[in-house]
Amino acid sequence: VESVVGELRDHHASLGTNDDHSPRLVPSGADIIGHWEGERAVVDEVWTASVAAKAGVEAGDEIVSISGKPVRTACKEWLGVRPPDARGWDWALNSALAGTWDKKRTILVSRSGAAKLFELATPEPRKPKTVLTVHDGPGGTLYLRPENSLGDNELVKAFDEAVPRMRTSKGVVIDLRNTPSGGNSNVARGIMGIFIDKRMPFQRHRVEERDTGTVRDWVEYATPRLSEPVKQRLVVLVNHWTSSMGEGIAIGFDAMHRATVVGSPMAGLRGAVDRLDLPVSKIPVFFPTEQVFHINGTPRHQWKPPVLVRQQKGTDTWMAKAKEILGVR
Repeated sequence: VESVVGELRDHHASLGTNDDHSPRLVPSGADIIGHWEGERAVVDEVWTASVAAKAGVEAGDEIVSISGKPVRTACKEWLGVRPPDARGWDWALNSALAGTWDKKRTILVSRSGAAKLFELATPEPRKPKTVLTVHDGPGGTLYLRPENSLGDNELVKAFDEAVPRMRTSKGVVIDLRNTPSGGNSNVARGIMGIFIDKRMPFQRHRVEERDTGTVRDWVEYATPRLSEPVKQRLVVLVNHWTSSMGEGIAIGFDAMHRATVVGSPMAGLRGAVDRLDLPVSKIPVFFPTEQVFHINGTPRHQWKPPVLVRQQKGTDTWMAKAKEILGVR
């Protein structure tokens, strides 16, 4: 069944169960994200404080082999019968980099002409102790980081509790770089509703109804939640682990012209998913059935932040750009 789902070559399609031999989900189970540039496979980003980061894998490394096999060969093992396009090759690369639950990974990279071999354990599960990290940032700013909690209604309460601190800050940074498991639009609207003073569109949905040959197309709105919204300047940070509803919040703030979105390309997950339980095994299968767009018509999975940054060793380029935008040191 996993092989059949894999034919979709979509990280938003998965099973609701797994065993030790199952592939780790991307991006929630991944610590390295890469892409193909012609015949070169290149690391885009490494999850901060992950097994791979601690071992020394860096953005910009060229991936030579995975588990002793040339990288192109390793990727082919993840591909089924359908000929792959460029997106399919990237899907296979990131699947191979994440690996399966039961096997350690050996990754050979080339960096500035020198070969480096990394033996990596299975990425460690992320278990945040809180739904929202809040602390004072530089120059009187306030930093808020949802801890993979966009599906938890407690996150809205945590944001509400931080409103007084937002009002006295010199600017607010919302860091969505730890939202790989996505969430739901109730939480998203709850967060965005703090920062607007009127009902505003934040994303568009489209579903094909093939039985009737029609299309259902609608716009989703965020509604103000406070009598007086938070008016401080807002910067939203995103990366390859900003997934699904995290991507929705980013395109929403951008569509409402309420925040400057800074970061690398996001997870690029396609649309919204539905669940189908297989009739005999009862295994749940999740797959995208609903297209989601930025209000300007750009498919969400193709949208990129207006302010792009790249990961660099030894510095948080996202926060550096946020400080520049907010005018603080």
